[in-house]
Amino acid sequence: MNSEAPSALPVMAILDETTTCSPTASQRVVVGASAFARRLRPHLETLAAPLLEVARAASSVFLCGSWKTGALLCATLLFMPRYFAFAVSACLLGSFIAKLLHLPAAMRKDGTLLYNVFLSALAVAWITRGSALTAPAIWGMLAVVTVYSLLLSAALWHWFPLRAGLPPLSVAFVVVFGTLLTFFPLWAAGTTLLDMGLPDEPELPFVVTAFLRSMGTILFLPNVWAGLAVTLAILVWSRVAMINAITGYAGGIIIVKLLEACGLHWLGWFAGHNYLLAGMALGAVYFVPSWSSLALAFVAGAVAALHVAAVQHFLRGSGWEYLPLPYLLTIWSMLCCLRLREKPGSLLPSTGIFENPEAAAASLALANARFPHRHETHVLLPTAREVTVTQGFDDKLSHRGEWKHALDLEVHDAADNACPSGYDDDLSRYYTQGLEVRAPGTGEIIRVIDGVADNAPGGCNFASNWGNHLILRLDYGGIVKLAHFMKNGILVKTGQRVGAGDLLGYCGNSGRSPVPHIHLHNQATTETGAPTTPFCITNFFTRTAEGVRWNFASVPKVGARIAPATVSSTVLGTLAHLAPGVATYRVCRAGAVSFETITTTLDESGRYLFRSGKESLTAVLGLHALQITQSCLTGHSQLLRFLSFAMPTVPFAYQSGMNWEDCVALQSKQHGRALAGAWLPYLGYTTQRVSTRHSLHPTTQRLHLTTTIVNAGGDLPGEIEFTLEPIRGLTHLTAHLKGHDAVFTQTDFTPTLPNGDPE
Repeated sequence: MNSEAPSALPVMAILDETTTCSPTASQRVVVGASAFARRLRPHLETLAAPLLEVARAASSVFLCGSWKTGALLCATLLFMPRYFAFAVSACLLGSFIAKLLHLPAAMRKDGTLLYNVFLSALAVAWITRGSALTAPAIWGMLAVVTVYSLLLSAALWHWFPLRAGLPPLSVAFVVVFGTLLTFFPLWAAGTTLLDMGLPDEPELPFVVTAFLRSMGTILFLPNVWAGLAVTLAILVWSRVAMINAITGYAGGIIIVKLLEACGLHWLGWFAGHNYLLAGMALGAVYFVPSWSSLALAFVAGAVAALHVAAVQHFLRGSGWEYLPLPYLLTIWSMLCCLRLREKPGSLLPSTGIFENPEAAAASLALANARFPHRHETHVLLPTAREVTVTQGFDDKLSHRGEWKHALDLEVHDAADNACPSGYDDDLSRYYTQGLEVRAPGTGEIIRVIDGVADNAPGGCNFASNWGNHLILRLDYGGIVKLAHFMKNGILVKTGQRVGAGDLLGYCGNSGRSPVPHIHLHNQATTETGAPTTPFCITNFFTRTAEGVRWNFASVPKVGARIAPATVSSTVLGTLAHLAPGVATYRVCRAGAVSFETITTTLDESGRYLFRSGKESLTAVLGLHALQITQSCLTGHSQLLRFLSFAMPTVPFAYQSGMNWEDCVALQSKQHGRALAGAWLPYLGYTTQRVSTRHSLHPTTQRLHLTTTIVNAGGDLPGEIEFTLEPIRGLTHLTAHLKGHDAVFTQTDFTPTLPNGDPE
């Protein structure tokens, strides 16, 4: 209900409303049709589910999960209706058997369990064309092959990742088809002599014809038109995948030409499906698209060609030489080889589930801009006071070589002095001497040294480099050393568990320490003197000329004055109490008024999902902030777009005058550059820097924030003001665009269950 509406209306007003606003006949028809559609939708979804499984099984042949691409691939099979009937029937039967056996529903729905069934059905359709079997016998063979392929796929999907750590891919299909070729060689020979009845091919350059035939061969349709249909289906899913397929094919053909020049006579041109599949898989699916992955796709195609030559030589005449064994050998060998790398470099494995390779590359680029230290150990500042960084990473004094990833922290006064003037020789007058040192994370104390005497100011104990120190193994990974405690100043013991912020002891001046300071680093092993590894400080304030800046995670520079950020119960209370529900917003822009509805739901892991139509934002309540982690925007929802710029991060901490920065991805689809987006993984993505602050002191009723878009261009607003309230969430947003404002005001909010169902 509209919060601005009165809670009760006069009786006459109600009567007038009833009299003047009774629905017309057409309105009643519309309402009735909507209600009927809502009741009918679950039944339609039930009927469509098996067909979606067939489509995703088809798309999984190309390591793609798009049902649209799968539907186009199934449509391509209509070049040979026999293929279409066999593939669809086998997938439906396989899905039914998988349900009876209670095999994982997720694998059945995403196609990973059925795509070998799909390919095996095509193999049966192909090989039985040259047989004299009756229709019942052929369909019986299809049923047997379907069951065998399904069970073998399930077994391999369990064994390969667990035992070998490799994807099973189309091994089940290779075994099934190879068995058919072995049992029925005459059928196979007869089938190859039959005319497939495919459309006549146009006159094209030989290389183009060979490439398109290779595309069609994957679906047992070695024809230019069929290959063109498969190519278009892949392009619907991903242009980047097609770029890598072409690159892999080019690498394979170069090897073909080289071996032909050496006098080797083999069927390298007819095995091109191995080259393009290997290039697509390694260059765009298993690794995030980049220049390095594009080079890998080229190498993968070349290696696949060498495997084709070897397989055709050793398995000549068996029929197995035409199976995609070279593709499998290429994927496995290169994945195993790349696992030996000590550093990932720019060739990064794709983790997570993405719509297509472009989305994976865009997600990685944005993550690199927003969270450059995400793969490093995150530690809290080991003190409750503001400190100054006096020595940083790879600095001029002791942080060099194997111990370059370290920070030295001291307490300084407003004039940046470590002690009062004239007391340089009095250890007790140093501000850092006796400073409480607190745990930078939760973990276990695994080493304590506590009996080294403190040095006089200016002196160093080189015999005991670290002085009094402790080593803490963090529960979430990382081995942290804190050094230079005062003698007998460590309060914890070996084997003791500590929580983040617990008191560990008091800072001193022991070891290689001319003045009292806290030495902090992360190291590779638990041994004293082990090499350091990169780490970062998380959730802290930095004092700047513009005020206080909150930092999510970074490595502070030498001279920076930093302090731990503490949680504001007022801010956290608002952000942690955003309720799921349906909110209606009144939109005023350039004199026009419209309305937009945003639905807020919670998933099983507690993430917020803000949706408007097919567009969405996903936000997570983390340890230190509410952060938008995923966005699916096409430009139709202006409110979600402005919200993605306004609040990519809202920290739980608060201090008067604080501000913080973040990055937001610019959506290329808004400007109709979908084709240009194919080159963004190689040319680079553009991100927009934004700076946010609390415009008013937060209260338990609402938070008022203002986000400035740095150097805003195009149709972006220069500033966005917005208000968050408990339960209702976003209640007001004003985007200051060039020449006018866009104002979004919440007029109604209806709470729902977490999944969006009415209460």
